[in-house]
Amino acid sequence: MESTPERTAGRRILFLLTALTAFSLFLTACSNAGNEEDTANNATSSAAASTLSSDCQTGPEATSSSCEAAGPGTTVNADRCAAPSPTPLEGGVIEGAFGPWCEGAVATAYPTSDTGGLIPEGAETELRITETDMDTTVEMQVQDFAASTAYTGMLHEGPCTENPGELGPQYVHPGSGDNPNATVTLDFTTESDGSADTTVTVPFQVPNQAKGNSIILTDQQMAVVGCVNIP
Repeated sequence: MESTPERTAGRRILFLLTALTAFSLFLTACSNAGNEEDTANNATSSAAASTLSSDCQTGPEATSSSCEAAGPGTTVNADRCAAPSPTPLEGGVIEGAFGPWCEGAVATAYPTSDTGGLIPEGAETELRITETDMDTTVEMQVQDFAASTAYTGMLHEGPCTENPGELGPQYVHPGSGDNPNATVTLDFTTESDGSADTTVTVPFQVPNQAKGNSIILTDQQMAVVGCVNIP
């Protein structure tokens, strides 16, 4: 039977409709698969976020040691007792944050009944010791101490201890007798924001740049309120 132009045109239209229907079904299937993947990813992200405490921070500014970073960045462990053997930073700078005594901490605060707020937990210090052939210079900076308050820092033999009553004796340069310049003492009064800078230069060398010793901080009544290790 001969094919007429009308039959040929009808077949072509039917073929095009079939092809269009198949292509539409294919696009619908791909769209559904993408939505399912997005839903799964969102569920995973929500689950990760729900495991973080409300005070947990993530990313470069994270400081909470009790949480884990969920996403870009690194959670910083702010544990001041983490380093068992602290060492001076570049340039001989020693720095640390004050808090309860623990093995390896650079700075320790000793609260007492009447001076508990003189060195609040989290207050900071920087210490630098330099020497020439003739003298020794000790520089100290503090931040977040009690405002407008007088302190005295004295070089003592030995490291900081848990109990201030067990601290070593004050360092006295050998052969100096009763010379008042035989000790290393820093007197300073904080500004209204609790910061202070103090420097002292003594006419002798402290053996080994005072490594293994400590700077003891006292209030005006000579009560021990803090200690800074010299690693």
